[in-house]
Amino acid sequence: MPDEDLYVAGLAVAVTDQPNYLPVSTLDPDDDYLQLAHSMATLTGVPANCLTIRADDGATDFGLRALRDLGAPGPAEPLYLVRSGPVPDSYVAVLAWLVQELGWPGEDTGITHLDEAGGTAVFDLLDWSTPAAGRATALIMDEPLFTDARTGPVVASAVAVRVSRGAGPFRVLGWGEGEPAAACAGHDFAGTGPCAGWLDLYAAAKAGRLRARDRVLVRAAGGARAGWVLLEVAPEGKAGR
Repeated sequence: MPDEDLYVAGLAVAVTDQPNYLPVSTLDPDDDYLQLAHSMATLTGVPANCLTIRADDGATDFGLRALRDLGAPGPAEPLYLVRSGPVPDSYVAVLAWLVQELGWPGEDTGITHLDEAGGTAVFDLLDWSTPAAGRATALIMDEPLFTDARTGPVVASAVAVRVSRGAGPFRVLGWGEGEPAAACAGHDFAGTGPCAGWLDLYAAAKAGRLRARDRVLVRAAGGARAGWVLLEVAPEGKAGR
């Protein structure tokens, strides 16, 4: 009987410093995004004159870099693009460009409205859609369409997570929204936004700070939602792809 546990089989990251955000006040009065900006101000309580909007300058290339670093997909491997933010996100349309650039062979789906929990809540979908002996990939992007100019991000980040059945560097023990019931791991990687915990896990793995059977908690938090994924570092025999 094959082992059907879900594993994180690959992890790749890309970060862009100083992402290009412009004051909402620079929008043309007839721009469709101006109405969306005022709706965002009402939703979040951030004054409209403090909102900035992501400039459409092609900087989402860093998501493409993360996927390329992850490696080629399998013949029917699905791809999910997870965008942060509580409002409709036009940048989810970049998924079509990613698929074309990479020649991605499997089905592709764009996901928004998961807020900060996007980096963990997506595991519901990954677990459901990954068949026996199959793989699936989620590209998690922390590049909100709008930010508060007073606390806006100094970086924008992308994390490509590939999962598989039966083998990989990290066995997935569980996941959920909110905070885990108790401290259940020797390593706790947490931060604001959907990518921060994954970036810290990636850095720890690259630095050799993790050992077989270590339990690792990846947490995402923010003003709206929070989530977690509990992993176990696989022994050498289970770490192969």
